[in-house]
Amino acid sequence: MKPKLLLVADTYYPKVDGTLRFMEEFLKRSGDQFDISLLVPDLGVHKGKKVSYVQPSKILQVSGYPSLKLSWSNIQKIKQTIQQNDLIFVQGPALMSYLSIYYGAKYHKKTFFYTHTLAWELFEKFFPPILKKLFFTLIKKASIWFYNQCDEIFVPYHELKEHLASEGVRTKMTVARLGVDIDLFSPSKNKAESKRKLGIHSDVKVIGYVGRISKEKNMAILLSAFKRLRYKNLLFLLVGDGPEDQVEKFRQLPNCRITGFVSNVQDYVPAMDVFIMPSLTETTSLATLEAMSCSVPVIVTKVGFVKKYVVKEYNGLFFPRHSASALAGQMERLLEDKNLREKLGANGRKTVAYSFSWDRSINKIRRLLLEW
Repeated sequence: MKPKLLLVADTYYPKVDGTLRFMEEFLKRSGDQFDISLLVPDLGVHKGKKVSYVQPSKILQVSGYPSLKLSWSNIQKIKQTIQQNDLIFVQGPALMSYLSIYYGAKYHKKTFFYTHTLAWELFEKFFPPILKKLFFTLIKKASIWFYNQCDEIFVPYHELKEHLASEGVRTKMTVARLGVDIDLFSPSKNKAESKRKLGIHSDVKVIGYVGRISKEKNMAILLSAFKRLRYKNLLFLLVGDGPEDQVEKFRQLPNCRITGFVSNVQDYVPAMDVFIMPSLTETTSLATLEAMSCSVPVIVTKVGFVKKYVVKEYNGLFFPRHSASALAGQMERLLEDKNLREKLGANGRKTVAYSFSWDRSINKIRRLLLEW
């Protein structure tokens, strides 16, 4: 009899982000070994079988994601769903994930957590400066307490494991990298055709971004850098969505297209000539890996694991996270140098194909879950 495994996440369709793409890959590769069900927020799209929905708050949102509504019915739904399963696999890091960890420990369920992002780094961007230090400390202490209620934590790279241990995490931690479907995210055989399918003229150069349009992604610097460019026939392609006040600033640009959250990211990335990840906080940045897998040259900040797998002048470029002028300079450099774009793109593809595989990553996680 297959063990009953509950996947818990603070996000769900239509918000297709890195966390949800990981869940999709896990479901695709693990259904034979587990009886899998999901516990997710009801964001208006009911997709998939064996899914339990909890109601999100209509008031409180962070980075465009509604928080869990603190209600008796939601708490009961979490408790009952936890009790019905053998293994709890949490994809945090927000209120529903933490409550699931708490009840997983309370009901003596084997509970696992994947660190897609660090809560204290994420949420501190949304507090006013006078309160930032206080809430940063409180969220970090609370997060570490919840981490220590888990049976095992999966981290995407070794340095994060060392960092969490230094912060007081005592739970067993295992490195399990995120991966990329290199067949799905593959280089464009014809860049002009990839653009045409999106309604973009072949002469137009496309600078792209994939992810949330929000503060922690450093979008203000990206916007400022965009405004500095004087390159002709240029389109800024933002694949994602976010809080309306953030999105509206980009809508005002005459040459910017915002897609909203889409389920077919793989159709957009190959049409890009340059990919930007300006983020202030990341663990792995699946979007950056997917761009590299498509042989799109990347310009990134030195955050998380990104600063390890991106190698300057080999498979990507860096820029100081608070310098719009430096970012604009790097973008202009790539737009004007086709040979450099091709070199960085080809080496990016090699990096991902050699070191980042969904099969390898999820096989490892699946084996570790089954050992319990």
